Amino acid sequence: MKRKSFVFVTIIGVGVILISWLLSAATTTEEINEALNPFFETLSYIVNAFYEKDDVEIDKVMDYAIDGLVKGLGDDFSYYYNAEESEEQALEMEGEYGGLGIEVTYDSQYRAVKIISPMYGTPAWRAGLKSGDIIVEIDGEPVSEMLYMEAVRKLRGQVGTTVNIKVVREGESDLLTFEIQREKIEIIPVKYTFIETTEGRVGYTKITRFANKTAEEMREALKAVFDKGVQGLILDMRDNPGGLLDAAIDVASCFVDSGVIVKVKNAYGVEDVFESKGNNFPNVPVVILVNGGSASASEIVTGALKDLGIAKIVGQKTFGKAAVQTGFPLSNGGVVYLTTAHYMTPSGKDIHRIGIEPDYYVEESASADHESEVIDYTKRTIELNMEDPYIVEGLKVLMEMIK
Repeated sequence: MKRKSFVFVTIIGVGVILISWLLSAATTTEEINEALNPFFETLSYIVNAFYEKDDVEIDKVMDYAIDGLVKGLGDDFSYYYNAEESEEQALEMEGEYGGLGIEVTYDSQYRAVKIISPMYGTPAWRAGLKSGDIIVEIDGEPVSEMLYMEAVRKLRGQVGTTVNIKVVREGESDLLTFEIQREKIEIIPVKYTFIETTEGRVGYTKITRFANKTAEEMREALKAVFDKGVQGLILDMRDNPGGLLDAAIDVASCFVDSGVIVKVKNAYGVEDVFESKGNNFPNVPVVILVNGGSASASEIVTGALKDLGIAKIVGQKTFGKAAVQTGFPLSNGGVVYLTTAHYMTPSGKDIHRIGIEPDYYVEESASADHESEVIDYTKRTIELNMEDPYIVEGLKVLMEMIK
């Protein structure tokens, strides 16, 4: 049996911490002990009575226990990464990893993997996966019989291999089947180009996600755009699943001279207010493109620029993820991510599970056919489909703002 004595010491330490925290919330020691007793009893039966007790991998048992503890909250946005998964997550936030290119969460109703959004230009995006799709089967195995992160790992794999998935999609009576080839996902988070119009040149920037380098690359893209001279700007955050809070604040600051970007309120009602870090770019009319796959950090930027009257919003209602996760490192190398706060727009709106309504709607049925477009998502410049109804509507609105 592996690391038995260490685990028991760790459990006792965790128990002490839990008791300390919960006592501060006016919970009695007796109630805490009563709540923890079944856990310790079960663990005792495992290490003493289980037939193959000598082969028990305590680390694995504890990973399952912690994962189940977090899932018991019923919060789709709280989760647990073991040591291996934490390392993978760190690599992903650096902007390079292997897989399909989807941002996902756990869906407690289906006990499955829910797609927040396919990342723009990735294999999943090109295959036609959509925000809200529920992955219920991976290579013939039901996701309901897997741990959440086990399912995530099965979606990843060696570059060039394929994975077969089945999804539940709203409005479809049958399961949809996709066979997708895995690729090395090297995300360049910010892309840009120019559009010549009757009112002069306008700039176009697209943010695919908010990672460590997003704000830096956004400033570089904006410098390239404004150096050419533009009358207005389109900021495209469709299918952007979000990412780091700091990156969102830094990006929003590129458009806000001064004032509140976002407010974050924790479980105790304590509110932190994050203001603009200052804008060194020209103030021009801005249109933001969003859809149902625009979530989290992309909604922070959208909400700030909408509330402050800096931009008009075009597209579909956003995903509605205003939950802020805090990572709590554990002694086993894993990290527990818990929803510890909600963010609010500058006007005080909590858009969690509500989303942000656009100022101008684009019909969902008018979405471009993803399978017909292959975008090189590793390049900083981008070629636009000028028949894309979102861009058509965005340009129309921007032209009116410029006039």
